[in-house]
Amino acid sequence: MTTRRSTPKTLEINADYGLIVLLLSLSAISLLAIYGALPLLPFWRSGIDLILKQVVWIIIAVILLGGLIWAGIDRLFTGAIVAYWVLMGLLVLLLVDKYVLDLPLIAPVNGTTAWITLPGLGTLQPSEFMKIVVLILCANIIHQHNEQKRAMTYAEDVRLFVKILTVALPPLVLIVAQPDTGIPLVIIVGIAVMLGISGIRREWILYSLIAVIALVGLLLFLFFNFESVLINLVGASYRLNRVYGWLRTEEYISSYGLQLYQSLLAVGSAGWWGHGLQSVVVSLIEPQNDFIFAVFAQNFGFIGASVLLLLEMLLDLKIAAIALSYKKPRERYLIAGVLGMLLFQQIQNMGMIIGLTPITGITLPFVSAGGSSLLSFVPALAVLFVMSHRIKSKRTY
Repeated sequence: MTTRRSTPKTLEINADYGLIVLLLSLSAISLLAIYGALPLLPFWRSGIDLILKQVVWIIIAVILLGGLIWAGIDRLFTGAIVAYWVLMGLLVLLLVDKYVLDLPLIAPVNGTTAWITLPGLGTLQPSEFMKIVVLILCANIIHQHNEQKRAMTYAEDVRLFVKILTVALPPLVLIVAQPDTGIPLVIIVGIAVMLGISGIRREWILYSLIAVIALVGLLLFLFFNFESVLINLVGASYRLNRVYGWLRTEEYISSYGLQLYQSLLAVGSAGWWGHGLQSVVVSLIEPQNDFIFAVFAQNFGFIGASVLLLLEMLLDLKIAAIALSYKKPRERYLIAGVLGMLLFQQIQNMGMIIGLTPITGITLPFVSAGGSSLLSFVPALAVLFVMSHRIKSKRTY
């Protein structure tokens, strides 16, 4: 009697080539934009070194992405708590350096103590990684809460809010103390989007929108009518100075409004096709990071800026399509929060270049130079690729 041997099934990987093309395109534009920013860098900074480091960061990101996909995304959700406490320790070290004693490999940049130096590679910004880790933990919390929830009540929602605050508030306080307002805003927006689709009562969303609109309206009313009262409330801080530069650009053209005025000149003078690669029309502060969109628009004009904007929009739509097609809630919560963060960063970064929003230190995802911002999105990308693979596998079989 002969026995039939069963042949082992080969592992079929349904790669999302559309997502791959979008990410590679943004990486190529990032390198091109950084190269275009080289003449605008200060004399002490090596431009070629900056590009080489960005290439290294992209390679590390690809390797890390492959490793996380191979290890399985479930480990991301279970191991996030370890990363959380490691990053909390690093944030505390940054605070110790700022307020207690000078520590090696830590130095403030423009008054903000947020980076740890990695010899030979550049700097590491723990808060960038914390934003993703917090969202992963919040996805776990929301998922577990909904599995145990028995009724749609305000009390149940408040219990969820308390759980979220327990995880999110400590790092938010440490990051604001650096001081950094941009990343805390990004984290808050991401959590807000996750809560918006988590199943909480819709009244909370309405109340939150009313509160935000009322607060912004009150601050603008005080700014234009009772400036002294606003200063007494919030203090004469650098954050208020940025509002002066945003809303009274020409009045403060040599101080708080200089960055916005220069970026408007760079973009507004570029025309349809721009001034050409590595053109120097005006000087820009941090052209490789915060003002990378202004540099790209200056070099390639309205057409080039539109192409970059289109790629960012296509990436957002791709992420949304994957999330809408996926059924498991935990991963959907995470990707919804990540999409909210991406949209906020894109709108804020490109908006501040043309004066729609105040200038902050928020970078343009996948385009601005720097390893921390790029690597911080890798765990979310790993989840996206696995979600896409599972969706395609179900359609195949």
